[in-house]
Amino acid sequence: MTRPADLPDYENPPINEVVLGVQFAPPHGYQQVYAGEVWKLYKDKFPIVEERDALPPTLESFGSPQIGHIKFGLMSGPSHDRFWFLSKNKAELIQFQSDRFLHNWRKIGDGTNDYVRFDTMVKDYESELNSLQKYFSGFGSESLNINQCELTYISHIPLEDDGKEGSKFDDWLNVINLNSFASDDCSLVLRKVIKNSEGNPFAALSCEAVTALGKKDKRMIALNITFRGVPSNSSVDGALAFLKHGRSEIVNCFDQISTNFAHKTWKRK
Repeated sequence: MTRPADLPDYENPPINEVVLGVQFAPPHGYQQVYAGEVWKLYKDKFPIVEERDALPPTLESFGSPQIGHIKFGLMSGPSHDRFWFLSKNKAELIQFQSDRFLHNWRKIGDGTNDYVRFDTMVKDYESELNSLQKYFSGFGSESLNINQCELTYISHIPLEDDGKEGSKFDDWLNVINLNSFASDDCSLVLRKVIKNSEGNPFAALSCEAVTALGKKDKRMIALNITFRGVPSNSSVDGALAFLKHGRSEIVNCFDQISTNFAHKTWKRK
């Protein structure tokens, strides 16, 4: 998966975290006691383990824009925890539970660790998914039977002190023009349904931007752009194709909603 030549690129993007993941039908015969065996598949690179509450099953809907993605809170059978397998510096981690597998990269500490680009992440993720599928095949499952995929880019955009260019929401994002309205805070949610070549919806692109407090209580814009939906088929290859499509949708969205001032600051190539 090489980067498309026409895709916008930035030398210094404000990316704080990237998450790619899949949801799948839990394999028959899997029990939480086997989570340690799953960890062994990735232990060399991810030697640290933390336990978290499980994520509920989700399903992206394509009806009313107010609905968005539906979370199903009811689960049959015993509950399962979510495990974080973290790298030594905790900048990368795998999230695993019986029906979910995600890979995160994030800024840590002072935020100077290098951003791991999508092409590197998805190559690693392909290997990790194939390892998990091979392990689950021992329970009689031929594939992961993936039913949902998601890709999220999380950006933290620091706001300058009052009076300076870059101190206002619309200095960075052009989706809203506040003009003379001196707003201290802003929250914005946009959503777009994505259709395939046959005109059928298969994914949704959502963009959420809100002013917030970052490190040392410095004001910033938290910008989350997510591509979530159903892959063309339930295989690993289908999931990777979906994530590749999602990367293009997210990067183009990021480029279109950000201002010329933002492009100059982030050194658009």
